[in-house]
Amino acid sequence: MRTVMVTACLMIGVLSFGQGLALIPSTAIPEPGSEVSFQVSGAPAGAQFKWDFNGDGRPDATTNQPWANWTVPAGAWNVMVDVIQGSRSISQLGVVVVADSRLGAVGEVRWTGDVAEVTVVIRARTEIFGPGLTVDVPPGWTATSLDPARMNEQGQLEILAASATVLYPGQELVLQYVLYPPSARARARLACSVTGIVTVGDHKERVSVPVAGPLTF
Repeated sequence: MRTVMVTACLMIGVLSFGQGLALIPSTAIPEPGSEVSFQVSGAPAGAQFKWDFNGDGRPDATTNQPWANWTVPAGAWNVMVDVIQGSRSISQLGVVVVADSRLGAVGEVRWTGDVAEVTVVIRARTEIFGPGLTVDVPPGWTATSLDPARMNEQGQLEILAASATVLYPGQELVLQYVLYPPSARARARLACSVTGIVTVGDHKERVSVPVAGPLTF
């Protein structure tokens, strides 16, 4: 069973690793229009950093220090940084940042042996009825959850929160699932979304908001 927590604590930290380097945002779930700071930890001295904030494959900024700021528009963004030393790329790092006024959700992946355990923390910014999680299961992988779940016609795992039928602003909900890879060296992209029903004006609307976190694991 999962518990609902009324809290203002810091969300799970998000790291994207490459050759001992890590890309760390000040938050992965900002309010739309908020400025987020990104820092590369473990970067060698003298390195240059090419930042692609919107994931279009083109650098938006180049810095000689391992940090940069970006004002994040509404939506989900693949933020990338190419670490250059000399004339060659030594590492490419990425993280998914999601700016949504209704909710924020951060995913963290932990490998235990050959099994990937995924924890998603959902923070409500408005009332969310029937909160749940839809997981795109990577091809060849299998997935399980301790919460009620089913596979839909698209091959996605749909997880329903057993402990909460509604989240109020400021509340958090933790959901977990386990992914079993087809082989020990298999890697995949983290792809899941929070689903639920929110009130928009005088009617209710079903929403699907991507989960922020590492691009791959």
